[in-house]
Amino acid sequence: MDLDEMLTAPPDVAAWQLADAELLRLIPELSLRMRQLEALRVRLMHQVDQRCVAEQVGASSPGNWLAGAATMTPGQANKIVKLGRELAKHPEVAAAFDAGETDYDQIRVIIELLNKVPDPDAPARSDDNVATETDADGGGVDDGENVFDIVGTDATRTEACGRYLLYAARTEDSTTLARRAKALDQILNGDKKNPDSENAELNEFHASPGLGGRVHLKGHLDAASGEALLTALSALSKPRPGADNRDGQTSKDQRTPAQRRADALTHIVRSYLDSGQAPSEGGERPHINVFVDADDLAATTDQHHHHERGHRGRRRGPAWMPWLGPISLDLAAQISCDADITPITMDSDGNPIDVGRTTRLIPRKLRRALNARDCGCAFPGCGRPAAWTEGHHIQHWSNGGPTNLSNLVLLCRFHHTTIHRGDWTVTISKTDGHPWFTPPTWIDPRRQPMPAHNRRNQLTFAA
Repeated sequence: MDLDEMLTAPPDVAAWQLADAELLRLIPELSLRMRQLEALRVRLMHQVDQRCVAEQVGASSPGNWLAGAATMTPGQANKIVKLGRELAKHPEVAAAFDAGETDYDQIRVIIELLNKVPDPDAPARSDDNVATETDADGGGVDDGENVFDIVGTDATRTEACGRYLLYAARTEDSTTLARRAKALDQILNGDKKNPDSENAELNEFHASPGLGGRVHLKGHLDAASGEALLTALSALSKPRPGADNRDGQTSKDQRTPAQRRADALTHIVRSYLDSGQAPSEGGERPHINVFVDADDLAATTDQHHHHERGHRGRRRGPAWMPWLGPISLDLAAQISCDADITPITMDSDGNPIDVGRTTRLIPRKLRRALNARDCGCAFPGCGRPAAWTEGHHIQHWSNGGPTNLSNLVLLCRFHHTTIHRGDWTVTISKTDGHPWFTPPTWIDPRRQPMPAHNRRNQLTFAA
């Protein structure tokens, strides 16, 4: 099928009927056509801009008219108008864009760099700094590639930079091309502070509790701070395996990259709070604080433990946290598994009449014993380091569950949440004294118990 024929009525194209070879041929052709159409829109909008057509029909600006006519944001529309004005100054770059040799994002990178070239009309010389720009990112232009081997020695600085970046754009996406352009900018204009990317005074970070009980994050950082954050997130957001299957294979991490980064950020924050290095606030080291009625917590954990029998607990009031307010009792139970506990006796009007002594639910010596036995997260297929785990009470302490090795297991935060959801269950074997995990039926219809991660070579279960 011909692409022009398909484009006359795209909704009518029966994609499922196309042969494999046709799909592999048509998609690159379509991508080229889309780049050419994007360039055509920029050229047409430049004429609208030059002839003041938008103002003649009552629009306040060309960008304002395009935003309404094409249902796009004013910011997107204004960028198209601005790009048309800039391309008019660089016909060689505009021609490459019209031919579909570069896409919209690549062209914006190139134009932004060309606007920073000093003395654009000065003839370039082979000994100029631009002649020694190298590829720091291993892209399509070889390291040490001389710009004048590509563009010739009769070009101005602006022409040389434009041709060089157009050459690189043949094999590089816009992100890699932007890094190359930034390196070229530093060579041309000197290694001076960038007021945008390196100015820490412009940093912003917003963390706003939403009406639905979630926290919304938004912000931007300077280059050094951003690099530190991305470095910290990188190691913690790598895909981790799931539970071992019955055939001994390990399943893939089902989380999206965004979910992995969110988990990594949460781990960084919790590790910082656990370290005790944070300054005090209100006379105490900052940490997560949860207020919950002891009877409500006991009833909830008992209901969770006996959910198959339909047991229901009382509810005197919501659990709550100082910053985000009410939370579910299930979350309160998870947090309280490995926490400092401070009993507060209240009168019938809700006024504190006695505050007991704060005690650590899992003492340090017991925690060391747990680390030695489980060697990290015990959930099958995980094994995250012990420093990244929490102690989970198999029978919750609020229901009389003892705080000892026969009732505790180390779990990372992700798998701690998994166990509290109730799909998986965990027990300590009376035979070997180690944790064994029973999967839900949708993983194993026979629900055969699986050994802890550090004992994954164990094949049979002894009750």
